[in-house]
Amino acid sequence: MPFYAVAKGRQVGIFSTWPECQAQVTGFTGARFKKFPTEAEANAFIDNNRDGGGGGGGSVLTGKKPSTASSWSGKRSASTSSTGGALPPPNKQAKKTILLDKAPTAVAKMVKYGEYSFLQDEDGFVHVYTDGSCEGNGTARAVAGLGVYFAEGHALNTAKPVSGRATNNCGEIQAASLAIRLARQQGIRRLVVNTDSQFLINAITKWLPGWKRRNWTLASGGPVKNQTDFMELERELSAGDIQIKWNHVDAHCGILGNERADQLARKGSEMYRMAKRQG
Repeated sequence: MPFYAVAKGRQVGIFSTWPECQAQVTGFTGARFKKFPTEAEANAFIDNNRDGGGGGGGSVLTGKKPSTASSWSGKRSASTSSTGGALPPPNKQAKKTILLDKAPTAVAKMVKYGEYSFLQDEDGFVHVYTDGSCEGNGTARAVAGLGVYFAEGHALNTAKPVSGRATNNCGEIQAASLAIRLARQQGIRRLVVNTDSQFLINAITKWLPGWKRRNWTLASGGPVKNQTDFMELERELSAGDIQIKWNHVDAHCGILGNERADQLARKGSEMYRMAKRQG
């Protein structure tokens, strides 16, 4: 039997399954966790790493399930405004795009949709992390990829080269489009897209209506460079009955989902490089 030790997370303790452990660390900034073959090793890891080492802090739980009442403490939501608040009753039309104005509720359990199980929070929203990657951004040698991450070892985790221009923003936008499409295909109706791209969030929640009114031009008069990608994303947002929450997360600060999406996006960049060499 494995022992999953969480030294820093929503709940400090030892858990017997990966989903229980993952619920404590996904989206938690600076999470510290590791799998061990023995309980003694797991306890030692917690004692050495909890609150900077040397013991102290919260009590250690052994074999207990994580508390679903715990908040996403330690994870920053960079949202400063909202286009929607509490969810309306099911019989009313729900606004499809919401910018979070507070930290999301804890990812509490794995729930099956279609063929696969997904991490879902207490409000019934499945969580996905998306990212774009580009080396040599803005140069002729640029290579770019996208990454979509649902959970550890998930069948729908995806690394792909971008289509069209090789830029970081193209990767960010295309990753979000793919994540929404994959979720909708599995029957998911509520989705939180966690991204470290403030540009993507601002574009969807603030700028897009103005761009469309001006026939895809900026307020300065120049063209919207990512028009094709944003039009595809808008089609995904409009297709089917799916409600999206956009949540900004800090990049490269220990948030597991963001780190995994970044790794997948970098892999996508390598795929772009290989295709470029062969073509």
